Amino acid sequence: MFDTVVIKARPIYLESEVLLSMKNCKSVTFLNKETGVLQTRYEIYDEQLSYIKYLDGSQTLSIQVSIPKLLCGNNVNLINQHDIPSFFEGVQQRIHQLFSISIPHSEWLISRADICWNFQVGKDVGEYVRMLSKQKLAFKNTRSYNQDQTVEFCNKSSRIIFYDKQRQIQKEKASPELVEQSKGILRLEIKPSNSDMKKFSPTKNAVELLGKPFFDYMTAKVLNEIEYPSSVSTMDSSWLMGNKESISKIETLLGFQVLQNMFEESTLRQLFTSSTYANRKTLAKKMTIPKGNCLEPLVINQ
Repeated sequence: MFDTVVIKARPIYLESEVLLSMKNCKSVTFLNKETGVLQTRYEIYDEQLSYIKYLDGSQTLSIQVSIPKLLCGNNVNLINQHDIPSFFEGVQQRIHQLFSISIPHSEWLISRADICWNFQVGKDVGEYVRMLSKQKLAFKNTRSYNQDQTVEFCNKSSRIIFYDKQRQIQKEKASPELVEQSKGILRLEIKPSNSDMKKFSPTKNAVELLGKPFFDYMTAKVLNEIEYPSSVSTMDSSWLMGNKESISKIETLLGFQVLQNMFEESTLRQLFTSSTYANRKTLAKKMTIPKGNCLEPLVINQ
């Protein structure tokens, strides 16, 4: 449901002596160009909360942590809505242990919230990645990495990634049990834009954003844009004879689908004029041809 988050709270006053006495603490003093005042940034690498940052000028405390790793020890397991209170309690307890302070859950704001889901697709992980790599989502660039292991849709403000979770876990040299658990998982990760988060919470309040409504909104936006090219292996002569009046359109559509399977959308846009390409896409949506051997639509069931 959610993986890595960055939450922050202010104003939080922490003594510099306390921070510098902590293990794995680094500090950097710099001149704030806007105020002309010297400020210090403290960075702490913690075994439970991963990364903690404190800016003494703005008295801002930030924490970057993977929610499932904090609660389950790994991020292959998915958390659900019922786990979110436990996450806030875990952060509260650790912050109190480290700094002897308490921060109400309602005061945490979100800087980053990675939404995630595991699709169990068995041996078809590579096929899904290849299919997705040939598509283009609205206002985003499409990039493929690692030979059919990862496809990314991104712009300056947001990012959507589909990847082979087992391959990633193997590269991290995880335990054999975790590698086996991640087998057949097509992982979806979404890094929402500030605009998307502010639609649900103008202040980007963590309690308001880390919930099922925001998760459903973001995943639906992504999954509704995906198209699933179909195979025509079940087409027979009787169907064609019954649609003789549309044979020219059928021929056009079949040719276009072959090209879609062979090339990425950026290449297809160079082959056609913008109007012709738009007509082909419209034809593909309106015309029904017997389907076979197509990948199942990705659906979230929870």
